[in-house]
Amino acid sequence: MGLERRLREARLAMAEATDYSMWRDAAETLDHLEGGEQWRTQDSSDEYDWRLIRSRLRQIRSFRRENAAGKLAHHLRQGLHWNLGNIGSPHLYGRVRVGTKQLIGDYVAEVCGALEWLCDVETEELPLTEKLGFFRQTAQSYGRSALMLSGGATLGLFHVGVVKALYRENLMPVVMSGSSAGSVVAATVSTRPPEEVEELLDPESAYYHFWRVLSLRQMWRRRSIMDQSQLKRAISKNVRDLSFDEAFKMSGRILNITVSPAGENQPPRLLNHITFPYLYLREAVLASCAVPVMFPPVMLASRDESGGRVPWMPLLRWSDGSLKSDLPMLRMRRLHNVNHFIVSQTNPHVIPFVSRREPGTRGLIHGARTYAGATLRAQASDLLKLARAALPLSRLGQSIDAATSILDQDYRGNINIVPENSLWRFASVTRNPRLADVQRFMLEGERAAWPRIEMIRTQTAIAQTLDRCVERLEGRKLTTQAPLAPRRFGLRLVRRGQDAA
Repeated sequence: MGLERRLREARLAMAEATDYSMWRDAAETLDHLEGGEQWRTQDSSDEYDWRLIRSRLRQIRSFRRENAAGKLAHHLRQGLHWNLGNIGSPHLYGRVRVGTKQLIGDYVAEVCGALEWLCDVETEELPLTEKLGFFRQTAQSYGRSALMLSGGATLGLFHVGVVKALYRENLMPVVMSGSSAGSVVAATVSTRPPEEVEELLDPESAYYHFWRVLSLRQMWRRRSIMDQSQLKRAISKNVRDLSFDEAFKMSGRILNITVSPAGENQPPRLLNHITFPYLYLREAVLASCAVPVMFPPVMLASRDESGGRVPWMPLLRWSDGSLKSDLPMLRMRRLHNVNHFIVSQTNPHVIPFVSRREPGTRGLIHGARTYAGATLRAQASDLLKLARAALPLSRLGQSIDAATSILDQDYRGNINIVPENSLWRFASVTRNPRLADVQRFMLEGERAAWPRIEMIRTQTAIAQTLDRCVERLEGRKLTTQAPLAPRRFGLRLVRRGQDAA
C-alpha cells in the first residue's frame, strides 16, 4: 500500500472516529507515517529547557532507587513547579497529534510515581504529620486546573461533549466554572455524585427544551421575549435543588457560577460554596442564563439558619453571567489556587474572533491576526467609554457598560476548546434542539476535545496526583487520631483533654 493511500486512510479514520480510542489510534498512525516519532524521541528542542528536565528526571530516579524519602521530598518541595522549563508550551503539542516529547512524558510520569511512593511509604524520615504538611504545601505551591464553560445559549450543548470526553478519560478537574449556558452544564454535573455523571452524558437522559417565545402581549407585560418559566422548568429537570455547600459535599466538585448585576453600583459575583455557601443553585443558574431582553433579571434565593428558603437581598436582581465575567480567572486564582485554565468557548459573539491555535503560537499570519483583533477591540472599547462619559442617560449608559465589558474580557485560557464556525450552529442559538441536534453538538464537543486530551493529561497529572495524596493522607490522619473508648466504664466515652479517671 502506498504512503499517500495510508495517509488518506488515517485522516479519514480520524474524521469518522466516534470515540477517543478510535481517534487516537488513527492519529498515532498518522504521526508515525509523517515521521513524528523521530521528533518525539529526540530530547533536544529550543521550545523548552530539556537539559533541566532531563537532569531532574535522573535525580528523582536516583533518590527512588536509594529509597531516600527525605532527600526526594526535599528535592521535590523546592523544585516542583507548574510549567517548569516551559514544558507547558503550546509549541510542544503542535508537532504531533498525540502527546509531546517523550522526555516530558517520562518526567511527568516519574514525578507522579515518586509522589505516590512518598505518600505510601512508611519511614521515620517522614512521619505522617510532616508528610501531610509536605503534600499540602507542595499542592498549594504547584496550583491546580479548572474547567471553564462559557455562555452560548443552545450552543452550550457543545460543553456536554467536552465534559464527556474529559470524564471518560478521568481528566475532569475538580474546579469548574460556568456562565449562562455553561452554568447549566457545570451545575448539572456538580449536583450529582461521581457515579451518576455517566448517565448525564446520554443525550436521551437530559431535558434540552429551554426556549418558548412569548406572545406580543406577554412580551409587553413581562418586558422580555422568552418565557422564563420554561427556562426555569428546564433547569429544574437537570439541576438538583441544592445549595452550593450541599452540592460540594455531594459531588466533591468546586462549582463556580457567574452572575452580573441588573442595576448599577454592584460588581459581578462569583458564586460558590466559599463565597455564598447557602445560595441555591437553581436560582443562581437561572440568573446566569437571564440574557437581557430575552429574559427578566432574577432574585437569588438562600437557605436561612432554620433550613427554610428565603430571598437573598430582595432589592437586588441578577442577569447573564457572561456579560461581565464569562471566564472569571482572576477570582478563581485567588479563591481556589487555580493557575491553569481549560476553556470550552461557545459564545456566538466570540467564536468568530477566537483562533483555534493556543496562546503563544508563532507564525506571521497568526500574529498579525491576533494584533489586528486586539487593536480593534481596544479601539471599540475606548470609543464606548468616551460615549459613556458624554451621555448622561442612565439606561443607555448601562447598555454601553455591558458592551464595554464584553469587549474588555479575555475569552481564552491555557488550553482552548472551540467549535468550528457554521451557519447551522448560529441558526440554532435560540432554538430547542431535536435529539439529532443534541447528538451532533455533543459529538462536535468530543471531537474538538480529543486533540487536546493528551495535552490536558500531561499538564494536569501532577496536580491530580498531589490532590489524591493529600486526600489519602488526611484520611489516615483522621483514622490515627480517632479517640478510643476506654476499656473500663463500658459505655462512657472519654473526650480529648478529659481526665480518664
